[in-house]
Amino acid sequence: MAALLRLFRLGSQSLWIDEVLTWRSAYIGRPIGLPEVLENVHGPFYSLVLHLWGGVFGESEWALRLPSALAGIALVPATAWVAGRWLGAATAVPAAWLAAGSPFLIWYAQEARNYSMLMLWAVLAAAALLGMRDRLSAAGVAGWLGATAAGTLSNFSFTLLAPLHAAWWLGAPGRRGRRLLVALAAAAALALVLLPWVPRLGSIWDWTRLRPARAIAAAEPRLRTEATFHPAAVPFALHAFAVGYGLGPPVRELRREPVLRALRPHVPALAATALVFGALGVLGARAVWRRKRALEAALWIVAPLLLLCYLALHNFKVFHPRYVAVAVPGVLIVLAAGLADLGGRARAAFAVAIGALWAVSLAHHYGDPRYAKEDIRSAAALIDREGGPGQKIVSVNTGELLLYYYRGPLTVEPFWLGLAADPERMAARFEDLARSPNGTWVVLARPEDLDPAGQFVRHLEHRHPGASRHAFNGVTVWRLPPR
Repeated sequence: MAALLRLFRLGSQSLWIDEVLTWRSAYIGRPIGLPEVLENVHGPFYSLVLHLWGGVFGESEWALRLPSALAGIALVPATAWVAGRWLGAATAVPAAWLAAGSPFLIWYAQEARNYSMLMLWAVLAAAALLGMRDRLSAAGVAGWLGATAAGTLSNFSFTLLAPLHAAWWLGAPGRRGRRLLVALAAAAALALVLLPWVPRLGSIWDWTRLRPARAIAAAEPRLRTEATFHPAAVPFALHAFAVGYGLGPPVRELRREPVLRALRPHVPALAATALVFGALGVLGARAVWRRKRALEAALWIVAPLLLLCYLALHNFKVFHPRYVAVAVPGVLIVLAAGLADLGGRARAAFAVAIGALWAVSLAHHYGDPRYAKEDIRSAAALIDREGGPGQKIVSVNTGELLLYYYRGPLTVEPFWLGLAADPERMAARFEDLARSPNGTWVVLARPEDLDPAGQFVRHLEHRHPGASRHAFNGVTVWRLPPR
């Protein structure tokens, strides 16, 4: 079931901007050296895996996403394994089914990004630590060290699990002296592995922002146009953990519309999700409390959420559910414990309710264009088919994507949409860039981030009313006449 859901329509959608950045960092078909690896702080291990993989299987959408799909398939038995070790054998089968069908896990298993692999390493590191609860072993220490190093170098959000790992390393009272020494030795070995990336980490992030008493100046640029953290961030993350991004308002609607207006048509789906998973969450919390694992569950689920909130509130890192993906296997295992403690009829009723919600979410994910990624592939194919000699392309928020999808002869000129904050400057810069005696193509995607008021589109359509317009999923293409 896990394989079917992750491989189905794997290459059907266009790559989105972050996937293209992954493609670039993998240097497929090109040499990759130590400087390129050390420059990459957004998943160097994953990029190396993709570099080797792409050298054999190519760089199509399907090929680029297949490593994530395989990691997502492996995550299912790994989650069941950890569930049995952590909360008892009865939780293993429900955990396996929840991991197999989770729309959140399926989403990232169908994306050429590092999050599926990140969650797999998180679960394998947990398995190693849980295996050493009663007795330390060289194999267990090596397993933890390998999984933790691979996980951290897949995505540095792995470090959000540090409080949980510290608690598991110490183990039960009375045996902590030797455990602490071994843990310190393992941590020192891990630090040596990560040391080559420290200079780069120190230069790209402003670590002074993390001071607890720091006040954010009003003039300080935000990592996002309006805010790095939204009050609805945590509820949105919990909803995504439960049913993925395919049930409720599409992400583009959330970016484009006021939150309450975007939510209004989806209230029944949101209420059903809250009812089913809220009730199951209470049952899961009771189950981990009864097993005396409540603190560990909080360290796996609540602590990463709080740490990410802290980073976002200090304008250090944008809050997004994917940045706390390491908590999701823990969420599913806690829900599995709640299911395991139910009687047969109640368990079946929850299974039907979860299956119905997930079926709708996955149907949207696979087939509803409102929930799909931006269709740059079709936009590039149009230009490739109809573009003529001497024309140019102005890429607005699409430069990196066109590097992958457009390999034709026309010149591609990037245009930064952030200029929309100064409409006069934006208009002057765009008109100068778009001038061409043979005509110009303009490709726009994701304008909501940098131009929520729509200044660019209004200017273009006012200044060039005769331009032909082509609309694709999340992408608009204009063909401006020669001038």
